[in-house]
Amino acid sequence: MTDPPDTSTPAIAEFVGTRDTFLVIRDPQLAKTGSQARAQLRSLPLLAQFDLTTVAHPGIYDNGLRLVEYELVANESLREDGVGDVVFPLVHYVSQEMLTGVLQDETRTLDDQDVVRQLLRARPDDVPYVLVTDTKSPMMPRLTKKPGKSFVDEFECTVTDHKALLKRYLQHNVDSDLPLSTTQNLYFHQLSAHHKAAGLDAGSIPDLFDYTQVPADSPAWDPLYYLIREDVENVLDAYSERIREALRSWTERGPTQEVANRMLDMLERVEYEETRLDTYRYRHQEGT
Repeated sequence: MTDPPDTSTPAIAEFVGTRDTFLVIRDPQLAKTGSQARAQLRSLPLLAQFDLTTVAHPGIYDNGLRLVEYELVANESLREDGVGDVVFPLVHYVSQEMLTGVLQDETRTLDDQDVVRQLLRARPDDVPYVLVTDTKSPMMPRLTKKPGKSFVDEFECTVTDHKALLKRYLQHNVDSDLPLSTTQNLYFHQLSAHHKAAGLDAGSIPDLFDYTQVPADSPAWDPLYYLIREDVENVLDAYSERIREALRSWTERGPTQEVANRMLDMLERVEYEETRLDTYRYRHQEGT
């Protein structure tokens, strides 16, 4: 990925309305660590609209399904290997618990303070570093000299909110029938707009995955290809749960199981074969 020209403001900064290229985007969903629908990556489809496709996040978020394409750098590898090979622009998902070192797994404390500080020092001044976290006042208590101070007070940056950015983007770019209370994932709103333009029901997430009605050119087909190509070895092992788990990083609490079931029904219909999926996808739309 090449750096943006020095003579222009990076697209994400222009959209946010700032000259800063260190951006902190609050999404409270990152605080969710339970087994239910978590949607920690729900902001990524919006950020990908601005060519932000190099992404660092905990490996656990990568559950075998990507609704947008991106290059993953796992947070764990940044802790272990350093930041010397990181490519900017970069989107970095880090919750406040990961920054304070109070979050632990079975073997160690998860502490990303050093990693964030190193990235802030390593990045070029005119290239975006977007930190997505669950607070507007993220703290690195071990490294910030003044107790109780957010590190955004130390660095020139702009702090904003994912929901506000998405709402503005939808108002000007996407004619979705889904309310923001249903989802804050742009991917589903784009599907809704696509299906609405085709005269189909587009007011609920399950409607968008009714593969008996989905248009052949709808992005709703893409996850099926991804599952066949990347995850087919798991098809015989509780696959409904496997798909539901894959959706959890992208969907809020809601119809995750229903969407998983519709995907599984289609995969079983085409016997997990890409050529059969192609045949069904296009023959169905032609009504033959």
